[in-house]
Amino acid sequence: MLIEGTCTFGGGFLRRSCSGKAIGQCVYCGAPFCDQHGELGPEYHEVCARSACQTKYSDVHGHRNWIAAHSGPNTVSMCAEDDCTERMQHLCQRCNLRFCEEHLKAGNVIEQRYDPPRKVVMLMCAHCSARRKIWD
Repeated sequence: MLIEGTCTFGGGFLRRSCSGKAIGQCVYCGAPFCDQHGELGPEYHEVCARSACQTKYSDVHGHRNWIAAHSGPNTVSMCAEDDCTERMQHLCQRCNLRFCEEHLKAGNVIEQRYDPPRKVVMLMCAHCSARRKIWD
């Protein structure tokens, strides 16, 4: 994809931004970045070097690994929580793993996918609930 403009990394109060030739646009914040302030990867992976965006990128990879490591018990109808011996009962509305009643909690979440964003109640496991602070 052709990116127009210049890198906006580093700009802030009394600081100039990089202004290098943009090679990509961050999938998290939408800012253009140069080859020194971001990375291009396979499947349109474009992430700038801002700490919030790098945190989100590493969280996605960690979350995928966590799901893979915890999906085994669900194949035999057991709760996906570590060392839980209860039967699965409900679906986490974020990771789509199934848990027993004790390991899911209902919480209010502001959903950005709606226009305008709205508050909804979701059942989430502790892992997904803890991740919300990174994404909100």
